[in-house]
Amino acid sequence: MSLSSTANGSKFLWRPPAPAPSASCPTGRSRSSWTPTFRSRTGSPPPGRGFNRSPDPRPMEDRTYEPGPEQAVTEAAPAEFPACEPVPQADTACAPEKAAPAPEIEQILAKAVRHIRAKRGGDLAAIILVGSAAREALMPHSDVDLLVLVLGKDNSHELVRVLTRNIDIRYLGVAVAEEQVQTSPRLPIILRKARVLFELEAAGSQLLQKAHARFRHGPPPLTIHEKIRLRTDVLHWLGKAEDRQADPAVARHLISIFLDESITAFYQLRGFWPASPTEHLRFIVQRDGALGDLLRQALSAADLADQLATARRIADHLFKDIPSPARID
Repeated sequence: MSLSSTANGSKFLWRPPAPAPSASCPTGRSRSSWTPTFRSRTGSPPPGRGFNRSPDPRPMEDRTYEPGPEQAVTEAAPAEFPACEPVPQADTACAPEKAAPAPEIEQILAKAVRHIRAKRGGDLAAIILVGSAAREALMPHSDVDLLVLVLGKDNSHELVRVLTRNIDIRYLGVAVAEEQVQTSPRLPIILRKARVLFELEAAGSQLLQKAHARFRHGPPPLTIHEKIRLRTDVLHWLGKAEDRQADPAVARHLISIFLDESITAFYQLRGFWPASPTEHLRFIVQRDGALGDLLRQALSAADLADQLATARRIADHLFKDIPSPARID
């Protein structure tokens, strides 16, 4: 421990230095390294803020500085305070950092770009990384998805493998891509967090700008006739599942189709762009907790009768404001 003096001669004792870094706290910070503790010359806590003490008549060389009983508590750190407690928001020393892209992925992308440039030659306009790789959310079994813009007309696919990943490549003409950005319900979502790997004359960047503008406007609202058609199509699968209860395997398969169609209908009816499949439940729970709970119950139900009953409740909740088709009899 170190002893320091202020301008007016008063002395204060600093808490001991921070402990060495450990696995639980890489910075080694602890509660004891943040705030100085003012002490009296006798080791007992001074009154008030510690500056209105009576002077010590002893010569300086005869004075001793013994830590008080509570100083031992300071050095040992109370049990209720963890060795690495949350730090202020501005200080992220103990917070985990976002992982950088794996070197393997960068190698895969470089090899894929070389393959595409060698294959397409002079009609190549841009190579755009989309999907989980663009979002830095790759899982061990994720593919790497590339959208390749070419001059002229093209709408083909290619599947290749580089190192440990499958590379799914879609070729699309520049003019067709710009048209689909304005009409497709999926392309603006795909391009929302895309990353341009290669481009000529800013073809990729311009497409991303148009996709972002379309995304901000949101999907077009459904008319009442489109809502009635949507309701009818989704309930069609639930009715088939109820008709096939004698064959549980077939009934469960039909229920799974009904649930998928119900999730799609939720996005269309509420005016949301669809989230990725792995985020469907989280997205729905945040915006409609009752529907999210029903979906979880239906997906995890062990009994077929319970699953069918929950599916019917999902339909009633989702389409409660949409009428049936008009009767003509």
